[in-house]
Amino acid sequence: MTKTTELELTAGIEQYIEHLAAIGKKASTVGTAKRTLALFEEHLGAKKVVAKIMPVHVAGFFNSEAATTLKGKPRAKASVLQIRRIVRGALVFWHEQGHLESVPLPKDEKKFLEPRKNGKAAAEPIVETTEAQPTPAAESK
Repeated sequence: MTKTTELELTAGIEQYIEHLAAIGKKASTVGTAKRTLALFEEHLGAKKVVAKIMPVHVAGFFNSEAATTLKGKPRAKASVLQIRRIVRGALVFWHEQGHLESVPLPKDEKKFLEPRKNGKAAAEPIVETTEAQPTPAAESK
């Protein structure tokens, strides 16, 4: 998509939150996204133009105190990962809406944009053996 607009972060967050509600996400999910993106907005500034968000800005937020600590203590790893996932989701949404030329993620986060081949862990291969196989009964004439 080459069409970018001058959408400010505050309006972009509102659009994304409305999108989550419209596709039927639970109220708790929408609330968590809203709180997380408020931290992102506070870090970058409400007037930040979405199209001007760069990977260095996102990396700065991911490493910020707001994203890694809560009340002076380190956040749980699951919480940090959830914050990153929510921000990635918003960035992908803005890209799909044409507000971003590309998804501005740091290199170590780009792997999350790659589609999984089958969503499951690979099954162990089936090994064909003749051991423990019943022998066919001899045919009588």
